[in-house]
Amino acid sequence: MDKENAGVLLSRQGVIPWLLIVGLLACHREPPRMRVFPSRMLWAWESPQDLRFLKQGEGVAFLSGEIHLEGEVARWQPRRNPLRMNPSTPLMAVIRVETHAAILNDQQGRDLIQRSLQCLSLPGVMGLQIDFDATQHERAWYARVLRDLRAALPDHIPLSITALGSWCWDDPWIANLPVDEAVPMLFRMSANEQVIRRRLSQRRDVKVQLARHCWGVSTDEPLPKLRGGRRIYVFHPGPWTEAAWSRIRGSFP
Repeated sequence: MDKENAGVLLSRQGVIPWLLIVGLLACHREPPRMRVFPSRMLWAWESPQDLRFLKQGEGVAFLSGEIHLEGEVARWQPRRNPLRMNPSTPLMAVIRVETHAAILNDQQGRDLIQRSLQCLSLPGVMGLQIDFDATQHERAWYARVLRDLRAALPDHIPLSITALGSWCWDDPWIANLPVDEAVPMLFRMSANEQVIRRRLSQRRDVKVQLARHCWGVSTDEPLPKLRGGRRIYVFHPGPWTEAAWSRIRGSFP
């Protein structure tokens, strides 16, 4: 082999590993839409909430309402309690989905999409999160609704969902959903809690790519061993206080 060809080969061999590294980094990069939200997010649930103690770099995912799918109809329950925060706090509207012997028809899907779009018109809201513990037979309907919701949203608006821990490891049916992130719910885990906590302590990451940019934890359960560099959503039973936030905030990687 002449020197010129050898030089070309070495050059290409040097480029290929770098291309692989860049490709891997790109695969693990958070979707651009999500970058409007900080790395620390408080879930503000159905309680009177005064979050004016939050600082720059801290956001709020607040329950904007619940949609109850009952039989063939959808019943909307808007938030009932006040929510106070600084005008500059990034806000994500959360819709909780509950089913009660629901048919899960097309109209119920359209109702969920309509309510989602209405929540986006609330002051300061920059994104949307759907919280639905879909059972096995509800998954196909949920996937269709998320697809239609993504199509109906403005292109720059992030779409997030919550995800049971099992969905992120052993039952990864959410892997190809048209959302920007799936938040692994690392609390109220019931039967598989010890398995998931052991995996986290062994530094074993979730299998679903959509779930590799965030965690969901609670102030009233022991904090699992978490990988750093991810957005953390924190639930607190009842009204948040500055003291409750300060206690858990210092525990994050």
